[in-house]
Amino acid sequence: MGWKDIAKVGRDWADAKKTELLTTDNRTREQARGAAEDAERAANREAGTSLLEGMLPEKWAQRITDARPENVERRRAAEDAQDAAERRGRLEQAASTPVSLELSGDDHGSLTLDLPVSVEERPAEEYDDAHDGPPPLAWLLVRVEAPTPVPFGTTTLSELSLAVPSYSGPGRYDLVELMRRGEAGEIEWWEPFDLFLSRAGEADDTTWYPDLSGSAGAAWVEVGEGALTFELPMQSAVSAVRLAGTVRWA
Repeated sequence: MGWKDIAKVGRDWADAKKTELLTTDNRTREQARGAAEDAERAANREAGTSLLEGMLPEKWAQRITDARPENVERRRAAEDAQDAAERRGRLEQAASTPVSLELSGDDHGSLTLDLPVSVEERPAEEYDDAHDGPPPLAWLLVRVEAPTPVPFGTTTLSELSLAVPSYSGPGRYDLVELMRRGEAGEIEWWEPFDLFLSRAGEADDTTWYPDLSGSAGAAWVEVGEGALTFELPMQSAVSAVRLAGTVRWA
């Protein structure tokens, strides 16, 4: 942005003020007044920034330019695009195994596809006699990722992350009961941050997380040799679903 942009902001302010003065509609008048105030603030910010860029030594002026919101946003978008390209390249070269999913509720559909699956057994952290509270938990983490979002009924699938707290090998794990035990202090308190279904690859209002309150029904994961089966009630900021399926990695 430069002096030409300040002139444009000035024109926007003038147009908004003209509408504010001439309109007979109260709502339009209030909207125009707000637009004029926004334009005035933008002009003041831009004038101050442009003045500093013109007065400071080149090295310092460049820092001012780099810190402009539009330049910060441009760099962030470039970094996000690079991260997405690297992720896509990594997953396209990864081995894929069968994944079968069923979705019901506000969104619904089925998916049977070979997708990259990663598995991590995370042992419990070591602790000593000074440790206060229940012992740390061991975890099993299973992650399904698509190089690009794939159709999944009325939605899409980019990433599914499944996590089993207090993991001790193959068996059935009642996540509602494990959450209750964590809240009661019977085992280490935990949160389901690694349990989610993402349709777009980034956490947003449409990302589903498990509802482990018990009010939405059972939530469980059954771990076998090289596979797990699960059923989870899930909630996002905008919808509720029930997800069931099987993920294999061997």
